Amino acid sequence: MCGRYLFSMEQPTLRQLWEQARQRFPNVKMETGEIFPTHTVPVLIGEENTLSPRPIKWGFPRVGGGGTVINARSETAGEKKMFRNSLMCRRCAIPASGFYEWAHYGERQKYRFTLPEEPVLYLAGLYHTFGGEQRFVILTEPANASMQAVHDRMPVVLKRNELKTWVFDNTKTFALLRREGPPLIRDEAEDFGQEE
Repeated sequence: MCGRYLFSMEQPTLRQLWEQARQRFPNVKMETGEIFPTHTVPVLIGEENTLSPRPIKWGFPRVGGGGTVINARSETAGEKKMFRNSLMCRRCAIPASGFYEWAHYGERQKYRFTLPEEPVLYLAGLYHTFGGEQRFVILTEPANASMQAVHDRMPVVLKRNELKTWVFDNTKTFALLRREGPPLIRDEAEDFGQEE
């Protein structure tokens, strides 16, 4: 599961994506720092064969109201009415400096996960429009060896060279979802709060 992630404006790539999204959508407030469900953040979507950052709100509205759905299981997203069409034609990538997870076993310790030698990682997601508002969910998969000691699930992590394939190539969607995610670095997380 993925319930929080970090979007640090100290990272030049993320700052640039945030600025590009702000220039195109100057009236949309976007969050930075520790990102929570229902925050609006820059998300990469496909527009005319180009990856473009767009402010999108985290979480699909729950059917029948009452909260939001923030994650979708990659193994079953293609079978679920809520996610099926988005998996086929509305895939996105969520840029981040890392993501957070709380130990599923034993003590409730918060950890931050990052990629070795990569300042930015990308979380595979799906987006859709609800009531005129675009929203996204993060896809999850079974935890790999670098994550299993903390939790049994993790977000689907994409590397930069996989982004266009994920967003544009329908023939490789399921291959990317079936491959094991890359090894991650685990650190005890600090309280980063919200950046200005």
